[in-house]
Amino acid sequence: MEESAKDSTNDRLFETGYDPAKNGRLLFFDITLFTSLLRFCFDEVSAKQKQTAIKKLLASFEWNLLYQDKTSKCSVYAECTEIEHKHELKTAKALTQKGYDVLFAPKAMFLRGEKKFDIFLIRGHVIMKAGLKSISTKTPDLIANRIKSGADQASRLVIDIVSDISRKDLIDGLKIGIERSRLLIEILLFYNSRFYRLGRNEILSKRIYGLIK
Repeated sequence: MEESAKDSTNDRLFETGYDPAKNGRLLFFDITLFTSLLRFCFDEVSAKQKQTAIKKLLASFEWNLLYQDKTSKCSVYAECTEIEHKHELKTAKALTQKGYDVLFAPKAMFLRGEKKFDIFLIRGHVIMKAGLKSISTKTPDLIANRIKSGADQASRLVIDIVSDISRKDLIDGLKIGIERSRLLIEILLFYNSRFYRLGRNEILSKRIYGLIK
């Protein structure tokens, strides 16, 4: 893992950053060019080549800057000036505070009514596809269902827990959800003012009880 869950115990930062006016424009988007550049981000061999490809991807389009964190200097980008679901932008902003640039996946990547993931998470030479989930339920089975529905679209999920669910019930929900989602490899979790990056094996093992506070 890029970041140990044990080290991810800093309190979630207060939102401090730049929010531009909402009167920007929807950019004209060349999906063919985007997918071609994106392929290099994943296919290049060396870390330096991948980082160069990512920089080119971000520089080749006039992305709308939705947010920039003043401390980390990480940003949230999208092809449009507003995100349909407010909780997705809220979670994206929180990710910038943890050192990730966030690029919302262009709508043209998907067929009408289809959505396989929400964002690209970027850190250095690493770019990852991920789905976003904001979960307000307090029951393990419902959390597992939300994880399962997200895992049907993406192999990596970013989950923001916005309820006061107990630690035990949350862990139970994570375990059940992972067990039901064979292709899910990782969960990035915001819970109780802390941030965790949890691999599949960590969630399934007993170690999870010592990781989540």
